[in-house]
Amino acid sequence: MRKSRVIGLVVASLVSAASFAQAQASAPSARQERHDNGRGMEGRQGRGGLLRGITLNDAEKAHVKQIHEKYSTEAKTLRESLRPAMQDARAARQKGDSAAVKAAWDKTAGDREKLRALMDRERAEIRTALTPEHQKTFDANAKELEQRRAEFEKNGKGDRAGRTGFGQRRGARAS
Repeated sequence: MRKSRVIGLVVASLVSAASFAQAQASAPSARQERHDNGRGMEGRQGRGGLLRGITLNDAEKAHVKQIHEKYSTEAKTLRESLRPAMQDARAARQKGDSAAVKAAWDKTAGDREKLRALMDRERAEIRTALTPEHQKTFDANAKELEQRRAEFEKNGKGDRAGRTGFGQRRGARAS
């Protein structure tokens, strides 16, 4: 009797372990889903989802790709120039040094503004490459993006360096 219970428990544990392993192997992580979501030009979520819901024709695809390539070198240069200061800010945040975080953030203000202006120019140029029907969807997506950005900043998550308690982990209280 006892031997059959042990065998039953072993079988049950093997079955449950196998089902857990199967579930973890088949389910993509949230990061993989974000990475894979909309990689083709039709469902592309790039540019903050500005092309969401737009099925580009071949001419539009080519033109959007050309515009992106035109701006990508300059954007990459700007992002590279921001990297050291942002790494400094990350290190300071991990140490809990909010003054150093704010200093690093302020140091990048000019380059961040240049990058933002570059992205705005690219967005405007992409819009002109679209058909009038696609421009309407693009404009609606742009409006939604701006609303999300404004809500993000309104809730105190925009210029994080100026907030009290910045650099603390979630759930920790500012002293």
